[in-house]
Amino acid sequence: MNMVQPIQVNDEEAVEFANLYSTGRKAPVWEQALVAIWFFVTYLPLNGVAPIRYMIVLYFLGITGMYYRTVVPVMLKSWPLFLLPIVGLISFTWSGYPSDAIRSGVLMLLTPLTIVAIAARLNTRQALRCLMFAGIITTIIAFRFTSTFAWGGPYGSGAKNLFAIQMLFAMLLCLAAVLNEKEFLWIRLLAAPFVPICFVFQYMANSATSLVFAVIGIVALLGMKFFWISVSQIRHLRSSVFIAAVAIVLTGAIVVLNMPENTVMQDFLRVLGKDSTFSGRSEIWRQAELISREHPFMGVGLEGFWQYDVGAAQTINENDFKPFGTKLTFHNTYWEVRVHLGYIGLSLLLLILGWCFYRAVMNWLKAPTMDHSVLLITSIIILTSTFTESYVWGTFNTLVNLFYFAAVTTLGASERRFERRVPVIRRDTA
Repeated sequence: MNMVQPIQVNDEEAVEFANLYSTGRKAPVWEQALVAIWFFVTYLPLNGVAPIRYMIVLYFLGITGMYYRTVVPVMLKSWPLFLLPIVGLISFTWSGYPSDAIRSGVLMLLTPLTIVAIAARLNTRQALRCLMFAGIITTIIAFRFTSTFAWGGPYGSGAKNLFAIQMLFAMLLCLAAVLNEKEFLWIRLLAAPFVPICFVFQYMANSATSLVFAVIGIVALLGMKFFWISVSQIRHLRSSVFIAAVAIVLTGAIVVLNMPENTVMQDFLRVLGKDSTFSGRSEIWRQAELISREHPFMGVGLEGFWQYDVGAAQTINENDFKPFGTKLTFHNTYWEVRVHLGYIGLSLLLLILGWCFYRAVMNWLKAPTMDHSVLLITSIIILTSTFTESYVWGTFNTLVNLFYFAAVTTLGASERRFERRVPVIRRDTA
């Protein structure tokens, strides 16, 4: 409870209005450990851990039933997250592979449901701590694969970008814990050495994009820690600064991009180690456009394209020098959804992305803590990745976990929340 607005009644008494907050519920340590294990098996999908992953998901389903009074309200408030999975599940009726579509649709539904259950049981700091531990364990395991980082390390051949972005998130989560004065000292000391380690691993993975995001993320977190949190204490100033910063960035981008003989984009891509085709992605996107024209509104259905007997998919494999039967992606979340679920699915995807990002921004503006700061930064990185990767289209992965959790974290009963203002009489005993 904190006091605001004192009103003097007489020389000895004054009325002050106090902000009354409810105390967030604390999940037991064993449940936090279970969440950390689940984050780990989704952070690093090792061979043979799928049964563990699904057993823990079953636990969260049980949590939903046992504690429906706390989980269901969060689920109802998070309704945008479930619309696309529902359409995906229904798509088995027009997919050429109905059994695969049902399986993928169920997993798509379970993904937001699991995050909602976690948000209903754990507060923001507890959940991010579990995610950080998962990243630290993954980093420790990665030491065995140092010679193969440039090809994907523990994630397998061709997955260097996935490995790099996982190290990026582990680094940012560790840095946020180090900068968080409210975190336990032993956790801050544990997290500190993994900040430079994860940065070096990104460098060894030869992922320039990840390194650029790493530098931006580090600068952003330090700025939020030593500047923004202080600014936020001054009424109305933080909103003004935020709006001014957004306006400056947008104005600068418009001016630069419209300069005569502008080569900024080419230069930027060159810095990231990319070419104007985005490492061949533009050709795949052209194929996606041709396919989506044949099924514009409803798409081909879940799992209706990347199959061994779909000629167009195998043609892309051959052009990308991949073995027959390899299950690729379009390396673009929007094309992935448009091909499989058409304009209907694309509209729902944009709703999810917009709602989640709006929630992440508002949570940060209302409470500019290190926890909400790192969730906002990772949300921006994830949104940016949707243009060149399809990770957000996936299920049970770190990008989806972070993005969804950034939106729903403050909706659970485990969060400290404002209830009402109550009058309190203060007497001058002097």
